[in-house]
Amino acid sequence: LAICRGRVVRVPKGPLIRVVGTEVEIPCSVSDYDGPSEQNFDWEFSQETDFIRIVSTWDSTFTSEEYQNRVGYGDIKLRRSSNDAVELVIRNIQPTDQGRYKCSTPSTDATVQGNYDAEVQVKVISDGLSVSGSKARSSMSLRLSEGDSFKLHCSAITTSPEHTHLHVTWQIRSGSTWHDILSLTHEGKFQPVPGYEERYLNGDIRLDTGANDTYWLSVSQALSVDEGAYRCLVSEWVRGADSSWQKIQEKSVEIASVAIQRTVVVISTSNVSVTERDSLDLTCNITTDRSGIFQAEVMWYFSASPDDTLSDAQVLLSMDHDSIVSDSTLISLSHVDRNSYRLLVRDVDVGDSGYYFCQAAVWVPLHNGSWHKVVERTSAPVNVVVTALEPDYEVVLNASKTPKFSDDPTELNCRITNAQDTEANIRFTVSWYYRQHLRSDDVMAVELLATMDADWTLQLGDRSRERTQNGEIIFSKKAVDTFSFRIQWTSEGDRGDYFCVISAWSRHRNNSWVKSKGVTSASVSIFWATQGRNL
Repeated sequence: LAICRGRVVRVPKGPLIRVVGTEVEIPCSVSDYDGPSEQNFDWEFSQETDFIRIVSTWDSTFTSEEYQNRVGYGDIKLRRSSNDAVELVIRNIQPTDQGRYKCSTPSTDATVQGNYDAEVQVKVISDGLSVSGSKARSSMSLRLSEGDSFKLHCSAITTSPEHTHLHVTWQIRSGSTWHDILSLTHEGKFQPVPGYEERYLNGDIRLDTGANDTYWLSVSQALSVDEGAYRCLVSEWVRGADSSWQKIQEKSVEIASVAIQRTVVVISTSNVSVTERDSLDLTCNITTDRSGIFQAEVMWYFSASPDDTLSDAQVLLSMDHDSIVSDSTLISLSHVDRNSYRLLVRDVDVGDSGYYFCQAAVWVPLHNGSWHKVVERTSAPVNVVVTALEPDYEVVLNASKTPKFSDDPTELNCRITNAQDTEANIRFTVSWYYRQHLRSDDVMAVELLATMDADWTLQLGDRSRERTQNGEIIFSKKAVDTFSFRIQWTSEGDRGDYFCVISAWSRHRNNSWVKSKGVTSASVSIFWATQGRNL
């Protein structure tokens, strides 16, 4: 069985329905041919039986006299889309252009085989599409604030003799370019474009149909990106003979110019220095250009860094737009007046040093009684420095017992004097040190004898550990302001300089103790001649 193949010329399946006054494009392609890759095309037109030559890709003398003016002016032309395809373009088609159009391809084949031309019927119908906006001749101008709602409408109707469908799209102009927002397609589907999908699903942007062939664009909770010019773009579609949809015309009308005034929120704060145990008092002053009914929501954050992304920030307190405050024992948030919100942190300590942020949001009421947040701003960081409350005191070391011979006792008393600002949240501990006497200028390292932690737990140094455990060295606290160090039997190896360090500890809100200060005494020298008791 032999299969006979040859040249195939194709045009769309007709009739092609087009609207008077529009531009028409009729494609024609060829395949399965021999010869050069770039093929030529001739177009002819007939209303009855005879065909009139319109235009050719290769023969400049091909055009009949009836079409020479329109071809010469460019109202009819050929547009090549590839080597094997062209489009016949007819600008401003008229009822007299209704008829049959034939596309022919001159043969470049070795043998004549297949079809060398194809015809399509074009039907020209009257323009029955009407698109209009408001009754005013020019588009209206709207000035809105963020969070406001607005509605725009246009009317679109067709009296076409054919069964056509309308496709309505609302667009916004950004600069010189129009961008789609939301469409009601010719197939009856709502179609938001990317960037508006979430707002459409949330019901913030809708396209509704109304009486008298009106199409409403409803925008609630307007954003700054909603500023611009709006137009209603309507296209008319018809189903072709091959069941595909074909757009036959398109019209638009500019409806409105919308200006969105951004809600300005200014938050003023200032850096603060405060002393430990005092109260930290910060005020968030909010000013806005917004008029009408609104409520503010305030939240205070604390962070160790000035990073205003608040990624590592801790929420201190918040007050929602219903003036409900989250509770805290040591921290309070109060609404001082319409624009001021006071944060009070009681009994601060050095751990409260850092950066404080006030975040404020403005909420407006909607028609359904709910509230909508229109803007949110965060203040610059407030740098808070909490100065540790250091007690003022002196330390005196004296010897109540000094050895004259080996095996005599030694007793030193380390006493706190002239103490001021030593409140109940201050605790004192002692550390004892020894430094050996040297006859040369060599420097001898200081040795720790014992130190006391904030809970008065004694930590022994290597030099004194064994003798203390044996009872030969005794560390004690004789009074509130006096610490004692006693060697029961002083040896020649104990000769040297002794000094003490009194440390002050401050208790923080979490009941932890932090060393705030250390004062070192003058040294006391323990020394005696090495002769025996009896000569």
